[in-house]
Amino acid sequence: MNKAIPVLKLPVDFRLSLSIPQGDLYVSPDRGLVYGLRADAAVGDIVSRNHMVEVRITDAKTKRHTVDVGPRECDVLVVNPQGTISINSVTSSLMGGARSICVVGEEDLLVIPFTLVRGFKIIYGQPDVGVVISSPSRERVLKILKGLKPDIVIMNL
Repeated sequence: MNKAIPVLKLPVDFRLSLSIPQGDLYVSPDRGLVYGLRADAAVGDIVSRNHMVEVRITDAKTKRHTVDVGPRECDVLVVNPQGTISINSVTSSLMGGARSICVVGEEDLLVIPFTLVRGFKIIYGQPDVGVVISSPSRERVLKILKGLKPDIVIMNL
């Protein structure tokens, strides 16, 4: 069934700037996985599993490929198409008490609403490099949001 999802869409020219680590980058000395860092929330399946966080935001994918991370508990289920921030996910970030947010689509950009709304220190993976802990200022996050364009994405759910 196709559904219309209201979103804020990331312009192509923003993708490059947001692919640069937006915080402190941690790299393992042996180029393996980084473990045991603390943050308020983790965005991504691998970092959610390997670090100490209060809130886990996952999509059962790593580097766009499905990954088996074992059973996932979902306090909240959101739909968030690739390269967007859905209104549904922003609403979910406003809800307190959720410890596990499962995403249908892609969770990468959900760092933005969680930082803005909750002021969280967020941890996320930097593919093939390491892990980033980010707590950008609200001004920085608002500047990013200002560049996003409202749109409707049709998803087959």
